[in-house]
Amino acid sequence: MVIQRIQTLFLLLSAILIGVFAFLPALTIQSLGTTCQLGAIYSGDGVSTKPDLLLLSLSGLIFVLSVIAIFKYKNLKQQMQLCAINIVLSLALLLSVAALAFALKTPTAVVEIGLGNLLPLLSIISFAFAYRGIKHDKKLLSDSNRIR
Repeated sequence: MVIQRIQTLFLLLSAILIGVFAFLPALTIQSLGTTCQLGAIYSGDGVSTKPDLLLLSLSGLIFVLSVIAIFKYKNLKQQMQLCAINIVLSLALLLSVAALAFALKTPTAVVEIGLGNLLPLLSIISFAFAYRGIKHDKKLLSDSNRIR
């Protein structure tokens, strides 16, 4: 694994951010004295908990694809494709959290969106920086091949 490349660090940061997002509650719903939290791994009130399969599968897929992208450093085209796919999946993760917030909103319930929802946004930014670094490396390699 080549750690010297800055895009590898950005991909690792994105994987860590998505991994942390999976353990944080995305939404907190307060209704008539009861509090329910919704997250990727922990969803429900204090009595019954279960994972939210949509958030868990999206965050798990993003995490796995970003780790795979780290080890694809020899194939820059595939690495760029994985970064683009991860950006789209991170946007889908943000949109699914927003859709869940609107779906669970009732007139008597108060839905609070947690600060942990900034982590997928930071992950998108990190994926964009990694994509830019990979594109720069690809340009350098093509320029050096042209000079030969």
